[in-house]
Amino acid sequence: MDEQCRLTLSQKRALFDKAKTQDDAAPKRHTARRREHRGLTQPVTSDEVIQARHFPSGPAPVQACAVMSSVEEGRRSPSAEEECLASPHWKERVQTSDVNQFTVEAKMKLAGASPVGRLPVLRSQSLRVAAPSLPAASWDRRPVQPVDVEAFFAAESAPSPSMALSALDLSSLSSEQHERLHGPVRARPQPRKQASKNPVKALLCREDVSSTYTERRPKSMLAESAVLGLAAKEDFASVALRPVSESTSPRLGTPDVLLLLVKGRRHVQLRVVSPSATALNSGDCYVLVAPAVVCVWLGAFANVLEQATARDLLLNKRKLGARADAQEVMLKEEAESDSDEWTLFWNLLGGKQPYAPAGPPDEDELFERACAHSFVAYGVDGERLKMLAWATTPSVQLLDEERALVLDFGAELYVWAGKRADKDERRRACLLAEGLLAAPFDFTAFALNPLSPLDDTRPRTGERRPSWTLLSKQSSSMASPLFRSKMPDWTDARSPTAPTSKDVAPAPPAHIDALPLVHATPPPVNLVLEGAALGRGDRWSDPVERRHYHVRTSDVRVWTVDAGVAKPVHARLGHVTSSECCVVQWKYALQSEGHRLGTGASTGSSWGRDRCAFFFWLGSTCPVAEQGLSALLTVQLDSERGPQLRVRQGYEPAAFLRLFAGGMLIQRATTSASSARLFWVRGEVAEEGCLEEVDALSASLRSRGCFVLVSPAGRVLLWQGRIAPEANVRVGQHCATLLLDRGLANVPMEPGVQLEHDGQESDEWRRWLSPRSPEAVSRPLTRSPRLFALSALAGALEATEVLHDTRSQFVAGMPFRQEILYEAAQPALFLLDAVDAVFVWQGWSPTPLEPAASARFHSHRRSALTLALDYARLLDDKPCPVSLVYAGFESDDFVHRFPHWTTDHEATRCHAAEGRTCVEDAETLLSALSRSRFSLDELMRRPLPEGVDPMRIEAYLDDKDFATALGCDKDAFYSMPPWKQTAAKKDAALF
Repeated sequence: MDEQCRLTLSQKRALFDKAKTQDDAAPKRHTARRREHRGLTQPVTSDEVIQARHFPSGPAPVQACAVMSSVEEGRRSPSAEEECLASPHWKERVQTSDVNQFTVEAKMKLAGASPVGRLPVLRSQSLRVAAPSLPAASWDRRPVQPVDVEAFFAAESAPSPSMALSALDLSSLSSEQHERLHGPVRARPQPRKQASKNPVKALLCREDVSSTYTERRPKSMLAESAVLGLAAKEDFASVALRPVSESTSPRLGTPDVLLLLVKGRRHVQLRVVSPSATALNSGDCYVLVAPAVVCVWLGAFANVLEQATARDLLLNKRKLGARADAQEVMLKEEAESDSDEWTLFWNLLGGKQPYAPAGPPDEDELFERACAHSFVAYGVDGERLKMLAWATTPSVQLLDEERALVLDFGAELYVWAGKRADKDERRRACLLAEGLLAAPFDFTAFALNPLSPLDDTRPRTGERRPSWTLLSKQSSSMASPLFRSKMPDWTDARSPTAPTSKDVAPAPPAHIDALPLVHATPPPVNLVLEGAALGRGDRWSDPVERRHYHVRTSDVRVWTVDAGVAKPVHARLGHVTSSECCVVQWKYALQSEGHRLGTGASTGSSWGRDRCAFFFWLGSTCPVAEQGLSALLTVQLDSERGPQLRVRQGYEPAAFLRLFAGGMLIQRATTSASSARLFWVRGEVAEEGCLEEVDALSASLRSRGCFVLVSPAGRVLLWQGRIAPEANVRVGQHCATLLLDRGLANVPMEPGVQLEHDGQESDEWRRWLSPRSPEAVSRPLTRSPRLFALSALAGALEATEVLHDTRSQFVAGMPFRQEILYEAAQPALFLLDAVDAVFVWQGWSPTPLEPAASARFHSHRRSALTLALDYARLLDDKPCPVSLVYAGFESDDFVHRFPHWTTDHEATRCHAAEGRTCVEDAETLLSALSRSRFSLDELMRRPLPEGVDPMRIEAYLDDKDFATALGCDKDAFYSMPPWKQTAAKKDAALF
């Protein structure tokens, strides 16, 4: 019955059709012999054919006869599936779901084990961990609904007209209905080509004979570097090693017996715990490391990831402190016995003792969160330790190759020795780590007790750490698995290999075609909300669909967030402060208009539904807390569930500025009532104008812009730069007029706007601002400046144009801000097309670059300078100079291209340390960076010359200097193994 239940209905039909198509000669012969035996002469019936076909050895069973008779009559007998489902015990044969077999929660339920709630501190509200945790999995077990077997199989098992069988059909079956092959198909062999009678040509034609000699080394278990070392001919007997007794570094190592807790669900943690049986529990895995044996103990309710991690540790037993020939023992809690392996395990733990049961299923996630925030990082500051980080997730970014660090994980102390760290600093770090091991400890500020992670009843303070505390020295190339598990973002770093190429010229930089950049046309401004194109907030024309969309603003509301309270704004709508946040509600409607094909008649439509959008505007000096409150307020006010946009000061879109009809004013929080106030005029469209307050100093003025000065008496003066665009002047007049109408808080306004010109200021203007030195202006602006960001995220250097949010067909004087350059990932490269000059701005490196990274960055510099020179040649304007500007040492000519500028002291310090303190000519610098030959004296100096790859210093020497420095020619040098090349370069001080 079980075998019948495993066959589906379609499989049974396939077997029946297969039997039906067999040769009918054999059944007929069986039937004829049966008639002769019985003395019968009547014709053969269909029942006899069926009997002979399916049961040739004897009469058919009763069940089979019933099936055959029902088929003959056009009826269907119950199938095997129907009989299985009709049985009341069919559910007992369904296999158990994998969810109930492999999850920790299900296994504990099946075993009847009750979890023990541990880690009470982690479950409290005072846990200082921001990382969210996933809730425990809850499986939905719905009852199985009863199935109507007849209805379920009716559609599939209903006989079609073409499948109906009768007595005539069965008797007329013949083997002639099947197609057969008339004869065998034989493959015709290809004619063989006659081989050449010349034996030399015959050998050349053979593919298995090589014309060049290739050395074939026998397979060996040794690494390639080890084989090369054995083949070397150096006399190692003359090398004198220093005795161990003369070593001045402290002795670091592992305890005699080390017990590791393997626990976690996503990123499994490895923690050193007390080597005793009481530290075990049934929900986790443990690894016991001794010099002669490594035992892996798998808890009954440990998850799959913990078990796999524990097994993988056996492959790295040497790095854990065990010998290479140490015995490997795998123990499972549910298979405990009195064998010698179990006895050895309990003896190493000091005897068998009762241990804790498994914890709740969500304990692994809580443990990971707590472990990630239970460590302290120290740096070496002279003869003491200086705290660098604590209660944060450990990261490889903390492991600086230039320094020596001490990382404290409670029961584990690690000394990080950077490759390029000072030798004395590394020695002091080891000595200070030993002093920290013997000093009193206090772990009350940690999320859990690192000496006993799963038992918070043990004391967190003491006079000295336990004897089983681990103290180990680590580096990037010799990091143990126990140390690597602490860093979630750890990746195996590979040391750079020595070059094997004999090319002496530096690698040519990737070339960027400047022609597409020069002739590229920026796309128009278009704000898309809810899938609808709004353009600049008034209208939008779609050239593809030939439709026009009109935008109608019905209402604008503004709230300001001050001290956590939202206050609606009614007077002076659009006047905001740079230290506050604002929430703006915009209600609008859309109307689409098209044109009929052929006639061109308009197909206008009525206004659509009312729409709503929210902007939360963030000032440049707004506190982070108020930024979060503004976002929450936006969610609370958005009852229409419309789109929500975050807007930063200085990066407002055109549609946002249009809501205030050119009357937006951004003022500073602290201003003196007895001093004048200066505002920079932004924008080229009157309805999108904005006034932004700057320092009331002559140094804030720019010849490429317009500024509005408001005296304490309420006098409004509009200052026009020497080469300010006409569109910006019109915006300034419009904004100054609106400022008179709306006024300023606590300032009585006088009627009229007084015009001032650059270099011809009146006495009223000079009363508040002193005369300034004129700018070096070459010619008026004929087009807007352009800015390109040069990045190499995909490997090769690429140029991407930076578009400002209010671009239009009018000329913009100062469309870009300083923050675009300094907020990019450093060191960055930008190309600025300032119409009358081209600049390449180079950022700074906060930390020294690795040799390989430094070589790549110098290659990118060459590409950027080449692009800038090509770009300047392709411009339609007059020839313009190309310069390289270093961050922190920008010239006045470069600074005056931006509305305001603040010197960055960190960039100044970094570039001053590298000797880059002035603007350099691009063409002269590019020729210096492209040099392929240097003298030996130049390459011996530090820092290296500009453009020299520090990984290939010897490649820049000529043949004579190469032989003098390295004692051999280039062919002999590059034929050496990589390790021998490195040793030779170190001896010659070229490494």
